[in-house]
Amino acid sequence: MRAVEEFEDTGRDEFLSQYDYGKATGYFLKIGDKLYDSKAIAGAAHGHQYGVPLRKDEFSGGNATVARQLEFLGFDIIRPAKLPDWSVDERLLALDLYLRTNATMGYGKGTKQVIELSEELRALRIFSDDIRTNPRFRNPGGVALKLHNFGSIDPNHEGKGMENLAAGDIEVWNRWAHRGAELSAAVAQIRARGTAETVPNDTGEDEEYEAVEGRILYREHRRYERDRALVAHKKRKVLQKTGRLACEVCGFDSQANFGVDGVIDVHHIVPLHRLGESVTTLADLALVCPTCHRVIHMHKPFITPSELRTKRQAGQCPGPATL
Repeated sequence: MRAVEEFEDTGRDEFLSQYDYGKATGYFLKIGDKLYDSKAIAGAAHGHQYGVPLRKDEFSGGNATVARQLEFLGFDIIRPAKLPDWSVDERLLALDLYLRTNATMGYGKGTKQVIELSEELRALRIFSDDIRTNPRFRNPGGVALKLHNFGSIDPNHEGKGMENLAAGDIEVWNRWAHRGAELSAAVAQIRARGTAETVPNDTGEDEEYEAVEGRILYREHRRYERDRALVAHKKRKVLQKTGRLACEVCGFDSQANFGVDGVIDVHHIVPLHRLGESVTTLADLALVCPTCHRVIHMHKPFITPSELRTKRQAGQCPGPATL
């Protein structure tokens, strides 16, 4: 408490400067409605009790040390919020930087390209504002570590690889590292849409979190599919041409089977990483029943309605029963 009193008397900046501590970004001592840098307080308290303050490099300020000890003494500790795992979108941007520069740059947290990517990732509208404004979220140190992960996966990279690599990093490498043109297209689309105020909201669908091109492009894909004017135009044209609205995969027709018109979805067949390269036409859209649409979305990457129809006809997947 004498260290807290000293903190109050001198002010945060002078207190931290006097003891040569940086500002806390994760763990804070909470007294009333005020927060204090817990590691600096602990180091200064050691000086008040034993005559010699602890330097910042003499101990860890994390959960297993300062946080637990202060809680043992009866204090309240604010711990850092758990940050979300890297999304596919973020991994694609990191992989793109790695492949473009791995022969010419290091990956320290002070490297210009690492800092720039950190700023770009923090601006992507994938996660909520309270997560993106967390100082620990996609900071340069975390970005540098992600680039080192790709170096460990890269068979052409010299040096010892890192252990316990994330499965998501391996999956992204295996799918994208050898498809430079498609990776560039996906990255360009993510950058074009990822920071816009009009970026579609979280769809709440499982497929969004598993889409191989990431959440941003999946949301954009669903935005096209839910464009009321476009959907109505597609249905109208198909009805004029064929006289029915039948699934292009299984042939399901809600009118013929249930006497209910228009129970049919519109699927956008353009690959996610090609979205926005040209104006969507009716030829880019296919009519599929809700079940077949869900099955299409569950494939990684999406397959086309014609590909799913072929698989179904070959008995490679069970299609919805036609009643």
